[in-house]
Amino acid sequence: MDNTKKSVFISGASTGIGKLCALRLVKAGFKVFAGVRSEKAGEELLQIAQGRLMPVMLDITDSQSIDSAARIIRSENMYGLVNNAGTLVLGPLEFLPLEMIRKQFEVNLFGHIAVTQAFLPFLRKSGGRIVNMSSLSGFVAFPFSGAYASSKFALEGFSDSLRRELRPWNIKVSLIEPGGKLKTQIWDKSFNSLKSASESFPQEAEKYYGKRLMNTRHSVEKMSVPSAVAEAVLHALTANRPKIRYIVGLGARKYSMLRRLLPDWVLDKVI
Repeated sequence: MDNTKKSVFISGASTGIGKLCALRLVKAGFKVFAGVRSEKAGEELLQIAQGRLMPVMLDITDSQSIDSAARIIRSENMYGLVNNAGTLVLGPLEFLPLEMIRKQFEVNLFGHIAVTQAFLPFLRKSGGRIVNMSSLSGFVAFPFSGAYASSKFALEGFSDSLRRELRPWNIKVSLIEPGGKLKTQIWDKSFNSLKSASESFPQEAEKYYGKRLMNTRHSVEKMSVPSAVAEAVLHALTANRPKIRYIVGLGARKYSMLRRLLPDWVLDKVI
């Protein structure tokens, strides 16, 4: 496929997976519009890409910001939309404030729905593709990630319905499900948020969950950079027959297999 005349918009490109994906798509020849939250992040990304992409200010929870981004893309030959922006709320569901859980859904689900609705008219003209960034937590829910897993489970449902609705226009919808050795800034932000939120938790929270939460953080700090995710996104945008789901990383593959083979009560013990 000739990518040089095709445009791709990717949200959440300031750091981590989104940044890697934006740079990989530039290397593959796409004209990339990278959604960022700050001018500084946009300038840094532009410098790394040597001017071969266009940063676009975007807050996917703000309808005016989405409309502004859509106006920029309107005249482009838009072929791909990568819904990557995300946030991660950690903590025991027993004590997590509802406003934090709602914010999780605003970013990880409702924001992506809003962006997709705004950009679909362009994709319908080109017969383009949509790639939604899910997670291992989109099919296996781990302790202390209940809010995050719930939002990713919902994103998977959204993607499945959307894929089936868009079949008449041959618009492909793929899910990326990373898991395992994936170290990005989203984890650092989530632990800082958890630390702040935990100050309002009752004393029972530390008594019940404190040690297990520390073990969770220790395992995350051993993780590495997720470059394989960018390759999966590229394949979803360029393959003649893109996969519906891309399971990326040893952890994701392991738990995908265990989920199929084990009854839930055994999987609970494994987790």
